Amino acid sequence: MGERIGLKHLAERLQLDVSTVSRALRDDPRVKPETTEAVRRLARELDYRPNASARALRGGKTGRVAVLLSPPQQRFASPIFLELLSTLDQRLRGTGRTLAVFAAQTREEEPAIVRSIVEDRLADGLVLGRTQIGDARVRYLLDRDFPFVTFGRTDWSDRHPFVEIDYEHAGRLAVAALAGSDPSALHVLAAPAGQRFADSYVRGALAEAERAGLPAPVLHRVEMTEDEGARVAAAVLEAGGGRPALACIQDSLAFGVFRAATAAGVVLGRDATVFGGQNFPGSEHTAPPLSTFSTEDARVAGLLADRIITRLDRKDEGLFEGTVIEPRPLLRQSHLIAPAADRAEDSDRANGAGRE
Repeated sequence: MGERIGLKHLAERLQLDVSTVSRALRDDPRVKPETTEAVRRLARELDYRPNASARALRGGKTGRVAVLLSPPQQRFASPIFLELLSTLDQRLRGTGRTLAVFAAQTREEEPAIVRSIVEDRLADGLVLGRTQIGDARVRYLLDRDFPFVTFGRTDWSDRHPFVEIDYEHAGRLAVAALAGSDPSALHVLAAPAGQRFADSYVRGALAEAERAGLPAPVLHRVEMTEDEGARVAAAVLEAGGGRPALACIQDSLAFGVFRAATAAGVVLGRDATVFGGQNFPGSEHTAPPLSTFSTEDARVAGLLADRIITRLDRKDEGLFEGTVIEPRPLLRQSHLIAPAADRAEDSDRANGAGRE
């Protein structure tokens, strides 16, 4: 028996997106007439037939919940999303549903992915993260009355369920911990402006720096990757001029700081201090162990799973539940200046080479 012809085959032959081919076969008016005709002509030539389950889904429920992972995805950027996927998959299977994962390579393509999930009936509900100011994805979902839950507040948090980490508090506790090292300069590394969690973190860090009488922080709004952390730290450490402190919204950035320090011959805990975020695996094994904060991943994942299942099982009439979780500090050693005896011992060996 020959291979069954599917939407992907048609799309590849015509060099079109699968979503465009799907819409053309449904006579969607947004598709150019000549494109629709080309799709239908090829479908006839190849004897394309939608499978029975696909036809049934067009008139009912898919039995799927989608999760959209925002970039960057390097090394699966945040452990919380692994926890979310595992927990959501388990909870959904208990209700007879399945999980579908979509990963965006750029932020610009995320609205198009959301539209495809809704309009091509790829799922019955959606879990979104990395919420933004004026988030176009959320505005679209509200306009379409499509069930969803967000990891983070939005401009419309009274109109949908959400779970949020209090990143303003996280920024405060990071700077408060670093203040004890009496830094000559304070550098705050956070995700690009416009992402609500990162803006909150910066707001908390600035407020705590002012309260503690520290120098005005230098802000670095960068992608949350190890490479970006290393790049920023290399420039900071090369500039010299005292003992800097670096507050990183995510441990991936802090791991980059360790890498840059090793390359520059700088000993963290003697020449500089660093504070991370989100308690990545391996953070306790750096040298010195990375001080960070926990985002209570298991609890967050469980809440997000419960919220979307509740949203699908009954349509809440304007009574949407939001939960804000306070991060828990994990004060290890990297935010501290070690006693003189320990510093002398540390200077005899390389600075931990980042992660052991």
